[in-house]
Amino acid sequence: MKRAHHAFNSALLALSLACAGIPASSRAQAVKTNETLKTEYQYAAKVVCSLLLPHQDGTLAKGVYRTIVNIHNPTRKRFTIAAKVALATEFGSDPGPFSVTPFKKAELQADGATELNCFDIAGYFCPINGVCVDFAFLEGFVVIKSPEPLDVVGVYTARHSNGEVETMDVESVRERQIREAVELTAPEPKSEIKRHMDFPPKGSPAFRGKEQPK
Repeated sequence: MKRAHHAFNSALLALSLACAGIPASSRAQAVKTNETLKTEYQYAAKVVCSLLLPHQDGTLAKGVYRTIVNIHNPTRKRFTIAAKVALATEFGSDPGPFSVTPFKKAELQADGATELNCFDIAGYFCPINGVCVDFAFLEGFVVIKSPEPLDVVGVYTARHSNGEVETMDVESVRERQIREAVELTAPEPKSEIKRHMDFPPKGSPAFRGKEQPK
């Protein structure tokens, strides 16, 4: 039953985007490719984020979850890295064309560091063809591609629906040496946002049939 809620969410997101007028051929590749980055290393950091209300879609205990992915350049070189977000779907199900976002790039200076928090991660889904997805919660991976080795660390905190942090974990993300050229896409201007959509929709089983609190 728990996984059924998760499968319902994934299928509902794909269906909602189709109804929003985003064609299947363009949902995964929102805009035309304008740059290619040659990479040698890959890192996949787990992310669990409660954004608008406590996580309660049946896959995790009800609570507020936060993730920060810290990225450090241990070299003396300045270079570009790329990252994308892959939403988790039920094992064996059709993930749909919107489950993996296009890559975004970032510049890392020598010995420099950057981070991706839950709201940065959700921002990968806004806008795509003028539509933004406003997540109540999301679960998946941030996938980082780099031409040089990195230090990648995930910081995870959780608490009950109300109150201060109750648990914290720090996990180093191991590298995979995968030689690959990744396609980068230019972000869409925020001025071109045509509409916002809630995910999961209010009143769905993931909300236990209740509207989100004001």
